Amino acid sequence: MARRPALAEDFEIFYGLATPPTSYGGYGGKSQNAKEDAKYTFEYPASWKSETINKRDKGTQGVDCRVYNPKNKLQQAFVITLGRAGEDNRSFRLTDIDSTLAGFAGADYDMLDALTDAVERTDSSREVDGQLYYDVDFASPDVHYLSSITVSSGKVFAMFVKSPARMYTESESDLRRIRSTFKTV
Repeated sequence: MARRPALAEDFEIFYGLATPPTSYGGYGGKSQNAKEDAKYTFEYPASWKSETINKRDKGTQGVDCRVYNPKNKLQQAFVITLGRAGEDNRSFRLTDIDSTLAGFAGADYDMLDALTDAVERTDSSREVDGQLYYDVDFASPDVHYLSSITVSSGKVFAMFVKSPARMYTESESDLRRIRSTFKTV
């Protein structure tokens, strides 16, 4: 008897608001019109959970959202937004991806080690609706990251999809889908 292939997991859309730190941690970071107010979106597995970001993580690390696999919270996706690009969107250009990545390493304690001890790294770029995204895959022996960085509306947006190396291969297609669906709106 032939077995049917496993169905791909259902995905949900995350609508990110990219609001300031004073709006987080129970201080009003929710929107009744999330879809209309969204500054970025991405898809994530429906079985994953969304975490409420506190003011400290938002204010000191720039973390805007985090979703995670409840089976292992170390497998997660998070977005960092920083408003240092200037409102004209012309005063900031991503010219040194290594420095930009290193600047985000404070948001996740494994990231600096993964960048420093990378056993593999792939850099590429893609364009979505006229918006340029820099995609960087990097992995240490313990952790694998898929990242995507762009500048839009005067802000730097960086998505990181993180997975323990031992779980990466079995989840790779879902993890890549999370990153590939990340876009600013």
